[in-house]
Amino acid sequence: MQVGCGATTKEIHGRPYLYFWHYEDRGGRRVQVYRYIGAARSASARTRLAEAVGSYYDRIAEDLRRRRSEAVARAGSP
Repeated sequence: MQVGCGATTKEIHGRPYLYFWHYEDRGGRRVQVYRYIGAARSASARTRLAEAVGSYYDRIAEDLRRRRSEAVARAGSP
């Protein structure tokens, strides 16, 4: 499992745009995926970016709790 996320700015036609990136499973492989957030100068885009990062960490934390619980259950079964 590869965990990670972040933000990057890409310049298109001389203007900066925010993108949120994270890893996800696609076709049995972990790939880095970029999601457009909005214009880098936009306050609402920065708010959406913060929400995307928070949401990602919430999902990952839940997934790790589930995996840990499953591993403990397997270890405890004969």
